[in-house]
Amino acid sequence: MQSTPRTSHASAKALIAACGVALLAAASPAMAKQSDRQQVVDVKAKSFDGSQQPQGIAIYTTGVVITQGTLKVTGVKATIYFDDQNQVTRAVIVGSPATIEQQDDDGNWMHGHAANVDYHNDTGIAILTGNAHIDQPTKGTADGDKLTYNTNDSTMTGESNGASTVHMTFQPKTQPGAAPAKPAAPATPAAPAPNTKKP
Repeated sequence: MQSTPRTSHASAKALIAACGVALLAAASPAMAKQSDRQQVVDVKAKSFDGSQQPQGIAIYTTGVVITQGTLKVTGVKATIYFDDQNQVTRAVIVGSPATIEQQDDDGNWMHGHAANVDYHNDTGIAILTGNAHIDQPTKGTADGDKLTYNTNDSTMTGESNGASTVHMTFQPKTQPGAAPAKPAAPATPAAPAPNTKKP
């Protein structure tokens, strides 16, 4: 993405926001599900074009679902790239939107969606572009033109073009429960009214 020579107020805000996104994830350094990287990459779709061969490319269309452990990516079209060992190195998913989700080792989920998800299986980096959104329920949310999510350590960075900015929300720290209220003292029975009748 190219930058202009001068820094506008909006782009300065975007830079600050991008730093905030990185801090958002860094504040809670839970690792993404480490066992996912050792799982089989499974791809499902309605149609397939190409060949799974060294340095090959395969294109899947309609109802695309790619899974690897808890990692799941969906879209309407996926272009899969293979290395010289016939292993999946990259998947570019287009959708309306394309989605991505993954669980970390603490059991927390990340959910994201964008017009495009470019997932690099060799590095564990997912690049979401076009109305990108990532939700980490225990941390917060991030929106921008481009969000880069590291599935290895659950960290991310973000940026936006033009006058738009990256927008984030942060979940408040869970506060300990308030002390239970003291039980009310039992009511004292009213004294009987004096007998005012004369004998």
